[in-house]
Amino acid sequence: MNNPTESLGERIADFTLPEGCLLCGGELAVRATPSGAHTYCGHCHWISHPHMRMSRHGLELAYSTKAAA
Repeated sequence: MNNPTESLGERIADFTLPEGCLLCGGELAVRATPSGAHTYCGHCHWISHPHMRMSRHGLELAYSTKAAA
C-alpha cells in the first residue's frame, strides 16, 4: 500500500505508518487525498480523519478532540 495512484483525475496516496496507531501502536494505513486524510488500524480497527500536514521535516497527523468524559 505504498504506491500513489490516480483515480478520476484526483491524486490519491496510500501508505502505511509502522506503529502509527494512536490507540494501540499498530500499523496505520493512511489514504491522503486533496480533500484530506483518512486512517485505519487493522489491529484495533480504529478509523479516523486526522488533519495532515507535510513539511520539509516530515509528515504530521493531528487528531482533534470530539468529546471528553
